[in-house]
Amino acid sequence: MEYHLFEDEKLELDLLFSDRELRDFLELWSAGISMRNIATKLKRRPSEIALLVFDHAERGLIKARGTGIYGL
Repeated sequence: MEYHLFEDEKLELDLLFSDRELRDFLELWSAGISMRNIATKLKRRPSEIALLVFDHAERGLIKARGTGIYGL
């Protein structure tokens, strides 16, 4: 049996981010804002922001921060 991540119609994850959302994300992340608060500010699901954090960390686009992954 194979397991496919996020293959559930109930999730409805939007994994496309506009240039504006990416700029706002980077600014909020650098300011130490929590993933949950970033999601609220960008009107996104926390899981979408968590995946964006993972993507950017893997690509080296963001660095570890003193407040950790959860932020302020």
